Amino acid sequence: MDDRPDSSTAILLAEYAALRSETERRSTIQWNVFALQIASAGAIISLAIASAANSALLLVVPLTSYVLGNRYLLHDFHLKLIHRYVRDSLSERLSGNLRWEAWRDRELDRETAPGRWFTSTGWNAVHPTRLAFVGVAALGLAGALVAGVFLWIGRSPAWYVITAFGLGWLLDALATARLHRIFTGARDRPPSPTGTSPAGGAAPPASRTG
Repeated sequence: MDDRPDSSTAILLAEYAALRSETERRSTIQWNVFALQIASAGAIISLAIASAANSALLLVVPLTSYVLGNRYLLHDFHLKLIHRYVRDSLSERLSGNLRWEAWRDRELDRETAPGRWFTSTGWNAVHPTRLAFVGVAALGLAGALVAGVFLWIGRSPAWYVITAFGLGWLLDALATARLHRIFTGARDRPPSPTGTSPAGGAAPPASRTG
């Protein structure tokens, strides 16, 4: 008896293998974005605190956090699409033999509940991944405000300098608020392909697993 899979099954298995490769590729890129966020924020903050004249550089941190945070979630979106496709379509066409995705969903529904505070899995405001983007952006925002007020008291800069700083700080505040909002919705709602809406992830360090 020939135990080899028929052609349709072989095609589906090849598709599954290709999707796993795509998942690994996007997971790697996602991790690189995470690492770039930490490295770039650390470099900017180091330059800003090295000299009072560089304190305005802190205004760059929320903007870079917003851009990189959206890129992180964009890859999360595509990872989640792959996850759903394997679970809802590919597994069914393979007689339900691809069970990892469905089993993983059942386990993560409990482990990633927002109420699991101060854990590596609970998807809330103190989750390490969210802190790396939203927390760092808020830190830069607060640091820029404190440094700006301190310098104004000692130097009394021109009105246009204060106006430019205020507008930059307001833009940063809006970007940080938006970033917080999309990370808050990342667990349940997928984004548009432009990366401007929330998403949920499927691979480390994706949003649902850290």
